[in-house]
Order: sequence, then structure tokens, then C-alpha cells
Amino acid sequence: MMSIRTSFLICGALIGQAAFAATPAVDALTKPCAECHGVAGVSNVAKTPHLNGQLETYLEEDIAALAKGGRVSGIPNHVPLTWTGTEIAAVAKFYAASKAPRPVQDTDPQLVAKGQAIYEKHCAECHPDNGRQSDHDAPLMAGQNLEYIMEQTRLFVSGKRKFAFMMGDAFRGLSPADLDAAAHFFASQNQFKK
Repeated sequence: MMSIRTSFLICGALIGQAAFAATPAVDALTKPCAECHGVAGVSNVAKTPHLNGQLETYLEEDIAALAKGGRVSGIPNHVPLTWTGTEIAAVAKFYAASKAPRPVQDTDPQLVAKGQAIYEKHCAECHPDNGRQSDHDAPLMAGQNLEYIMEQTRLFVSGKRKFAFMMGDAFRGLSPADLDAAAHFFASQNQFKK
């Protein structure tokens, strides 16, 4: 007769094997993503976001929205519509865990200074610690691709991309030049604290 301990060990091994078998091959899934977002989620293409170190829940929701066509993208159909929820979750987890450093970007020091004042008044509540943290499930913004941030703010203002949570209030009263300054501020920040 099998002991209870042996039964638990066998069950644990079988569950572990099943979980491993159900885990999608992330390398294969992210291979087409790497062309623009880089192998570790650090983009190498203009106007393309860095995915590395981003919040897992944010990535999962964003990828799912892209896959369903509910989110504007510069590249049509760039997320396979055949991805399952499990595959989307695996890709989100992979990029969220990536600690590859984001490159230093050319930013205008005057715009960075102006952007810091705008950040403190309009953005800090949801993007604390200069965009390195999140509140209200906001994406992490520190070190994000400058051109991407500027393009996305224009999509929000134009209505092509829907404001999330308090963003409509945060954008109120800001000119395109103000939004560009905020973008320079976020892009100038080191993603990880030194």
C-alpha cells in the first residue's frame, strides 16, 4: 500500500508535469515581437514601446486588447489573433520579468525641466517615483521610448485611443507642447533606481 507522503509526491510530480506541459513556449511566441521590441523587450525601432520590466497585468491587458483589435497600434495585426489567454499571460510574464536596461535617450534638458513640473502636477498620482512605480494600474513610464510616448499622447488627445481611469483629467488644460515636455521628462528617467 502506498503511503500518504508517496501519494502526495506522485500527485505533485504529475501536477508539475501538467503545468510544465501547459506552459507555452515563450521563445517561439516572442520571436516575432523581438523584431521591433527586442529580444528582452527593449525596443530597437522608432515609436515602439519598451516592454521590459512593465507591469505584468498592464502587459496582459494591453496585449489582449491588441489581439482583439481594441487597441490602436502603428503596426496592423502585429499580435497574432490566435494567441490564447495562457499564451498572452506567458508573454506578459516574460517581458515583466526582463530587467534589461533601457537605453539613454536624447532628451531636451529644458523640456525635461518643464516636463517635471507638469509631471508633479498632472502625472505623479498614477505614475509615482518619476514613472518607476504605478498606482491605479497605470503603466510604468520611466525610460519609455520618447517617440512612442509622444505618439500615444496624440492618439489619446485625438480620441483614437481611449483615456484610462484619470487620464482625461490629467490631460485637461495641457497643450501639445506640454505633453511633449512630459514625454521628455519620462524618457529621461532611469527605469531602475540607481
